[in-house]
Amino acid sequence: MNFKKNIAAWKKFPEVETLGYYHSIGNYIYLNEIESETEFEKILQNPSLDRERYSIYIHENQHYLDQISTLWGVQNIYKIYRAFDSMLAQKETDFYKARNLILALKRDYFLDYYTTINNPIDGDYKNPWKFQITIGYRFDHEGKLDYNLPIPFIKFASKNDELITRVPISVKSLLETTATYAEYNFKLKEILKLNSPFKEHQISRMSEQLEKKLYNHKLALYSAAVHLASVYLKINDPIIAFKASSLFAKIALNIPNNLFDEISIPKQFEQSEEWVKRCKQLLKNKDRGFTYFLLINNYIDYNEGKEANDICVNDILSASNLPLEDEIHKIIAKEIEKLDFDTLTEGNNFSKPIIDKVFYGNKFRENTGIGQQNQADNLSDFLREEPHLIFNSTFFEYENLDLRPIIDKVVAQQNITREEWFRFHTYFEKKIDDFDVICGI
Repeated sequence: MNFKKNIAAWKKFPEVETLGYYHSIGNYIYLNEIESETEFEKILQNPSLDRERYSIYIHENQHYLDQISTLWGVQNIYKIYRAFDSMLAQKETDFYKARNLILALKRDYFLDYYTTINNPIDGDYKNPWKFQITIGYRFDHEGKLDYNLPIPFIKFASKNDELITRVPISVKSLLETTATYAEYNFKLKEILKLNSPFKEHQISRMSEQLEKKLYNHKLALYSAAVHLASVYLKINDPIIAFKASSLFAKIALNIPNNLFDEISIPKQFEQSEEWVKRCKQLLKNKDRGFTYFLLINNYIDYNEGKEANDICVNDILSASNLPLEDEIHKIIAKEIEKLDFDTLTEGNNFSKPIIDKVFYGNKFRENTGIGQQNQADNLSDFLREEPHLIFNSTFFEYENLDLRPIIDKVVAQQNITREEWFRFHTYFEKKIDDFDVICGI
């Protein structure tokens, strides 16, 4: 079971605690708090009776849904399987696709160097953090500042103005805010079914959990997005803040490539030529973390005074000079069609898993909206594949399987077993990692 060992943090969807994670390259969800598949099946029969552990599954499954249903996630899927295909074909002129994947994953996180902890100070509701937005520059492969690659930061400080941490406003923070909202929204619905005084006791306990999550200095990278939403939208209730943050995050993850340049720059930023310059470059670079920040700022400029529960997708889009949701859906569909055409033209050997994931993801996005603001219908008829579920005691042999027959099955677009998939993906993932190490030397 070597796949459990030494997985780089930037490969996993935000791992806030050790309770579980979603591995996008390996297409599996790991649930550390659940012992076995049998135990999970019992939980599925009545999630209300074990809402804490089931909520972890909801959190990680939301990461999977974001991977397959947002435009950002779909673009990621194509990068993953293009990288696999380049390693499978062993065509050196295509190895850059493996490098593209690794860079994309690292840039979604900016965990190394760009995330710093200055003073390990936690906060709470009575002692909230202060923050400041800044824009710096990234470094190129030669170690020089690249003025074409600005990076947005949020600096958190204590009430005494002690700098706590600097974290990027990253895609990973957007993903964490959507997953955390899904997790705690489920918990809240279940708690509200209880009678008093149990209901009030559990709501208080959930509030304490959120407080620790929001003001833990080690988790600031993940909570940055919801702090932005809470302060700028003047929301005091953490659940409502996560709900609003999740809505803006989903929209940011779904902005089509050709619309980034259309996004308005808030009026207050126009006071500085340097800020305007950096803002425009971030939009040119299709920086989704910064786009999230702009969507919120533009929204409050045009919708000030609206209640947080009244925020709607089309108001967010209109405030940023973007087309309405129906038009966005059409543009997303065209971009995905282009990705599909390019991949088929390349003769990619992984068209089946790509199509299976994207087919359901498209249905899910069309059904729930680009902000996942609508309740999902029963879409089980469109489900062609799901991530593998790995539990605490899960064990299966795969390392010694013969790779050649598995490759033949993959190329023939045939279904493969869980063991065959792990043999395949761990082998080619290592080849991708090994290639990445030598790039630029």
